[in-house]
Amino acid sequence: MKLGLYRLAGLRILSDLPLFGIQTCPDETVQDNEVRIRRSIISDDLASTTARFRDGQHIRGCNGKEVLLEFPRVGRFLVRGGNEILVDLLPACDDGEVRAYLLGTAFGVLCHQRGITPLHASAIDFGGGGVAFVGASGAGKSTLIAALARRGHKVIADDVCFLQFDGEGNIQAQPGVERIRLWEEAMYALGYDRCGVEREMHGYNKYFIPIPPARGPVGRRHLHRVYELQASVDGAIALDRLQGARAIEVLMQNVYRLGLAERLGYKPHAFTVCASVARNVPIFRLNRPKHFNALEDTIQALEDHLHEMR
Repeated sequence: MKLGLYRLAGLRILSDLPLFGIQTCPDETVQDNEVRIRRSIISDDLASTTARFRDGQHIRGCNGKEVLLEFPRVGRFLVRGGNEILVDLLPACDDGEVRAYLLGTAFGVLCHQRGITPLHASAIDFGGGGVAFVGASGAGKSTLIAALARRGHKVIADDVCFLQFDGEGNIQAQPGVERIRLWEEAMYALGYDRCGVEREMHGYNKYFIPIPPARGPVGRRHLHRVYELQASVDGAIALDRLQGARAIEVLMQNVYRLGLAERLGYKPHAFTVCASVARNVPIFRLNRPKHFNALEDTIQALEDHLHEMR
């Protein structure tokens, strides 16, 4: 079987399964940052269920180094030591759901195992650095970066941005999946149509919008700013600096799969990363009206604020 070679979160991935929307990796030499995703039958001998989630997901056999995730209608994923994900799929499962769970929860666990902190954030490149947008589900992160992409800004990541210390103690933002997830309403409001887009998964009215390919591979960026998105109560656009404990709290609230990370013992490292970001990276709350008619004004205010970075 010919393996697919990909790059995500700064890792080189060899996969039995096709991973659409991820940078391909032409380099076939073995590397230290290599991850293997492969089909395998997973034994039933692991421990019984230790946690359940509202959407029906189960965690079994948790010991930090080996985590077995079970997803209804899809199958099971065994994440081992930050180096490998074994995939045992149910018959006739939906390919879109497989990729959603594989590149979502399963890959998030693998990153936590490797000391890479996945942040529930979308990010763009600005001036050679990473600018991340966090916020509660439905805050409009994907809609905002889709609008910024329309203005010519390079998208680094949608939905999950991967944070990691470099050799000098700086926080780097690693590239994420190369597509934007938009609700149908947002997709049409921003001028996209269904031509060339893929529905996310069965039962969801969200679509994957391809990102125009870059001239070369997208690499890691120093994280330069973080914005927390909130809906404006009075309809005004306002930017306020967050510092100290409040800044750390905003970041921790947006660590991807934080409850799972805490159960598996990865939360202390995530806190260290978030505290470093709060100390060294300006963090702001962006209050703005959420309706599409105000989107252009929000983008203009944001771009003016970002230009102060230079």
